[in-house]
Amino acid sequence: MPATLPTALDHQRLIAQLQQGQDGALKALYDAFAGVTYRVCLRMLASPEDAEEVVQDAFLRLEAQAGRYDPARGTVQTFVLTIAHHLCLERLRARRARPQAWDGALGDPAFDLPASAPRHDPLDQALIESALSALNASDRQLLEDMFFGGFTHAELTVRTGLPLGTVKSRLRRALLKLRERMQP
Repeated sequence: MPATLPTALDHQRLIAQLQQGQDGALKALYDAFAGVTYRVCLRMLASPEDAEEVVQDAFLRLEAQAGRYDPARGTVQTFVLTIAHHLCLERLRARRARPQAWDGALGDPAFDLPASAPRHDPLDQALIESALSALNASDRQLLEDMFFGGFTHAELTVRTGLPLGTVKSRLRRALLKLRERMQP
């Protein structure tokens, strides 16, 4: 009989166990979310070493902040990815403050190989792709630059030449459209 994937309820039980300091809860959460967390970090940071460090830091921060998890605000996966996303943004902003030499790795075709596929339902991936395809190209690019590029609204204004209010309203509209399309 094939093993069943953990459900959101299983993840909530694990975070409750982590809040109580039970052994094994952090490892189980790491096993459940390290792959997807690494892929998000790699996409944002474009450095396997930085992505690995941020994944480790994210799970350490998860352990410290487990008490802040609120199921009304999202799933455990969303909580973990939000922690990782904020850590990636911190790292990207630190890089901009201290520019690093580019070694050309991003031009390497081997670097463009996709990370291993998640073990999640392919219908989720189809839903995400459908929701993103519903956005117009410029709004989708703004959203990707903000989320994966770590750019602030002001930086997006400089990059696009759009007024700050326009950038903010387009991002809000894109996020609302995504939310609407992602609702069951």
